[in-house]
Amino acid sequence: MKIIKILFGLLLVSIFLVACNSEQKYSFENVKNEKIDHVHGLGYANGGNEFLVATHNGLYQFDKKSWKVANSQKHDYMGFAAVRDGFYSSGHPEEGSNLKNPLGLIKSTGKGANMEQLAFYGELDFHYLAVGYDNNTIYVFNETPTDNLEGGLHYSTDEGKTWTKVALNGFNSSSISNFAAHPSKEGILVIGSKDGIYLSKDYGENFSELIFNEMVTYVTLIENGGIYSTIDDIQQVYLKLFTLESKEVKDIKLPKEIKNDPIINLAVNPNEHQEITIVTNNLSIYQTKDQGDSWYSLAVHGNLVLE
Repeated sequence: MKIIKILFGLLLVSIFLVACNSEQKYSFENVKNEKIDHVHGLGYANGGNEFLVATHNGLYQFDKKSWKVANSQKHDYMGFAAVRDGFYSSGHPEEGSNLKNPLGLIKSTGKGANMEQLAFYGELDFHYLAVGYDNNTIYVFNETPTDNLEGGLHYSTDEGKTWTKVALNGFNSSSISNFAAHPSKEGILVIGSKDGIYLSKDYGENFSELIFNEMVTYVTLIENGGIYSTIDDIQQVYLKLFTLESKEVKDIKLPKEIKNDPIINLAVNPNEHQEITIVTNNLSIYQTKDQGDSWYSLAVHGNLVLE
């Protein structure tokens, strides 16, 4: 995954769409022989222990030992953010859909079975999206300025009804890997970059350096800190745990198969922080339930591992 360069650059729609195919009820069905591509997001939606993978062609779900795939609503979900009561996303509708393109900012409380159009429907597509898992503070980075939303970083605390633009003061890197919002504490936001991790405690208005001089490919926050992935000058991949207060950092052991395969996405089980799921640049997916002591392969180069 390339680290994307920053490009600085309301239409409110209160439509609630029940996204069920009239001929086929939306559900997750057992995967037979499928390969995923273009992973855009990963997360434990709806407070459960199963996780969703948002792809170019809809949603996949992994529960305990089995993969399932959504049988319809195969939209190109981008800027995906799982939360306690569902997920937020953006992107483009599937071919043949009567939905407008792009989707704007949407929310589903039914793992894709329903879709609420929160803002910018038919107008904007957000590749950078972060939402607090329990506080639902929404952050979007707009790369394509419009009359309804300037370019740059904005946040909303009322489900997209109103937006506040923030200045990103102190953020001095020329690249962004991703944004991550604190699960419960409003206003706390981090940015991963080629120069490290930047921390804001005021919704992104001001930032300070938290992790220095590391090429960070992804970062996520948990209650007392976070986990991030990095890669060094010889393409060696690392996964690290850090605390917000003491800034202590420790390595998490990785499977040897991903020595030179950068991590492009990761998620932590909100109910059990020892469980971490990672996605690599070559679309291999691994999971640990003991914070790195042992790992299980769930996909190899996009090919889902089936029992």
